[in-house]
Amino acid sequence: MTSRDKNFFKHLHAKKILVIGDIMLDEYHWCKVSRISPEAPVPICQVEKTTSVPGGAANVALNIQTLGSTSLLLGVVGKDAAAHSLKKIFNKTKLSVEGFTTSPTKPTILKTRVVAHQQHVVRVDHEDASPIAGPTQKRLLDLIKSHIDQTDAILLSDYQKGTLTKSLCQKIITLAKERNIHVIVDPKGDNYLKYKGATILTPNFKEFSTVIKKSPTTEKQIFDEAQKLIKKLQIKALLITRSEKGMSLIKDGIKTDIPTQAKEVYDITGAGDTVISMLSIGLAANIDFDKAAYLANFAAGIVVAQVGTSTTTLNEIESTYSKAIRA
Repeated sequence: MTSRDKNFFKHLHAKKILVIGDIMLDEYHWCKVSRISPEAPVPICQVEKTTSVPGGAANVALNIQTLGSTSLLLGVVGKDAAAHSLKKIFNKTKLSVEGFTTSPTKPTILKTRVVAHQQHVVRVDHEDASPIAGPTQKRLLDLIKSHIDQTDAILLSDYQKGTLTKSLCQKIITLAKERNIHVIVDPKGDNYLKYKGATILTPNFKEFSTVIKKSPTTEKQIFDEAQKLIKKLQIKALLITRSEKGMSLIKDGIKTDIPTQAKEVYDITGAGDTVISMLSIGLAANIDFDKAAYLANFAAGIVVAQVGTSTTTLNEIESTYSKAIRA
């Protein structure tokens, strides 16, 4: 991209993105350790403070809002304290909880991390990854139908925790196609057929290797396997994130490699959510796939270069981009 392309930033504000997926709460117990337990050879962690932040699809929704657009998160929570905490966080950040569908059987996904002296000691997960029940899926689908006509793009954030069943994914994609709305998917698992007909998928390299059941070692092998996957899934493009190698966008029989923008990497937390959030906003604004992918790459470069930061802003991205094209 060149300086001539810079004016597309004005189109990236105030898009409306429907985020559908696995809602989580990430809880952190920050501790100090001064002795080992007499009961077992484990550290005694004395909790000094506890913090909670949105996780999974909820963090994606937060990223989109931080990037200056509006997100409506649709997913499942339980009747529990974790759901109450998430709603409080959403209300405080002015994110809507209208799309929270309460399940009578599934708990809110809660990931609790014990951190002592900046080191993770253990993570405890509370979850039920079974597929959502038929009545819960119907309530979600009704919500989607009531909002889809005011939506600029749909983002499916799948963590394989039961929300995005094959049936629900296919119904969402059908509704979107009827309205010419992009469906951007952050996929999981080893079978992507449930995403068939979506616009673009954004696996990382490990996920890509898992789904093609091969470990490609050359760029040609990556391109050939990506082409096969695009054809099989009837999607328009594939964006493979490749850590220090940046990203590879495969579309229309062309592979475009986008080098990482990060000069130094301090913390990769949240980078994937930032990538798919910025990509979705770009496609919602009807800029082309290449520009949207470059923007997502710039956003990721900002996030990984800052310790503990899992979001960025559109102003930060524009500033970084402007400096890059002047260099």
